[in-house]
Amino acid sequence: MPRFLVLALISLFVFGVVAIEQPAGVAARPKAPAPSPSPSYSPTPTPQERIATLTQTVKDNPNDKQSHAELGELLVETGNPADGRDHLETAVRLGTDEAQVWYFIGVADSELGDTTDSLTSFERAELLDPANPAVLQSLVGAYLQVGRVDDAMRIANRAVQLHPNEAFAYDQLGMVQLNQGKLDAGRASLNKALTIDPKDTRAQLLIAKSYLAQKNPDADKALAIYNTVLTADPKNTEALSGKASALAQKNDVNDAVAALQQVVKLQPDSVEPEDNIAQLYLDKKMVDLARQEFAQAIKDHPKDPEPWVLQAEYDERQKNNAQAEKEYESALALAPQSTTLLFEYGRFELVTNKRYTKAQDAFSRISNQQPGNAEALFWLAQSYAAQGQWAQARDNFKSSFEILHTYTSLFNLGLSYFNLKDYHNARAVFEALEGHQDKAHPDPQLWFLLGETYRHLGAKQLATAAYKRYLAYVPSGDGATKARSYIKQLTQ
Repeated sequence: MPRFLVLALISLFVFGVVAIEQPAGVAARPKAPAPSPSPSYSPTPTPQERIATLTQTVKDNPNDKQSHAELGELLVETGNPADGRDHLETAVRLGTDEAQVWYFIGVADSELGDTTDSLTSFERAELLDPANPAVLQSLVGAYLQVGRVDDAMRIANRAVQLHPNEAFAYDQLGMVQLNQGKLDAGRASLNKALTIDPKDTRAQLLIAKSYLAQKNPDADKALAIYNTVLTADPKNTEALSGKASALAQKNDVNDAVAALQQVVKLQPDSVEPEDNIAQLYLDKKMVDLARQEFAQAIKDHPKDPEPWVLQAEYDERQKNNAQAEKEYESALALAPQSTTLLFEYGRFELVTNKRYTKAQDAFSRISNQQPGNAEALFWLAQSYAAQGQWAQARDNFKSSFEILHTYTSLFNLGLSYFNLKDYHNARAVFEALEGHQDKAHPDPQLWFLLGETYRHLGAKQLATAAYKRYLAYVPSGDGATKARSYIKQLTQ
């Protein structure tokens, strides 16, 4: 077995669990894979001893790319993805271009929450070793995580073609089919995996989850599978968590909580099981018990922002904005550099709480960390626009568009020019957008702004034509009333 296959089998199981549960349009929070067993290739009894040896080696010889690569892999495997990634990138910089190195960079990126770079790394590994089972599994999971289901299916089909007698290939195919909503086909593929390997726990758990995810959930069928898995492995935390979900669907809250409490005992260093209990209580509208569980999670894991974030999201949904703001800020005090958290907080302050300077600060912090982050620049520009600071909004919309050429960023750049009374540049932007609209879903607002821009420039005929195009899409309302009034003025 390739020495990095074991880690893939562990880490990609998490992708499968996340993928079929995640609602459409919502990005899953990255989950760190469990550490792999001690690498059998290490010449010393423990990975820690080998890490110490390699650390000294690269200190003595910073250009030893092989040692950097091995050290990076070991650090990633033993739960230190940040330092591991640094050494792996050093190996690449020194000339290493191997599938294994890129694979571990992808795993590190995934654990660090960098989904885009993780996918890029797995794609590079796949180019170098296109038949490797670990790489194929990782790539399927990464594509699913970013919503590229067609690409995930392409790789899953290739896995079956290349490895028709391996259970993992049918696991991948079944997982993608479940994500497509093809539950019967997905279960058939997973049962094929079980025919090849009756002890394929991953296939069993995915089938169980599919019963909970279907339109009319069948908690009893799911429970039967979870109990089968737990009979063979009473400490299987995925099965215990799944069992809790099934019991919750049957409104058996006490037994569901009991199952999750077993996970808490098995994973004392993880805040997630306690958060899951709190979320279960919230789902059942048992808010006081949920608050108590969040408080316990904070007490047990005082450095983890997650309990604060989950409460903030709940309070935001309940329109308890003052409380949500405090909770977001408590989370940021623990993780001030988290771009994911800064985005969530910034959007809350901008869209929900209407506190634009706080939103501006959050998005500025992201763009300072990541100057090339087009999304952060766009939202920073929105924060300036909300305050009427159109010059700053213009500059950031322009920077965002130069990095990621989107219709929305260019439209808002044109709007910035318009509000700055720079009608010539506004005209250039809006005319450029005119030819790049979705014909099935035209943008009426663009025609209104073109009419306004032409009117300010004194181009009466063009303004009249633009207003008429707007009215063809929006024949009533305040905008339509204004457009007709302007047409009357322009044609007198």
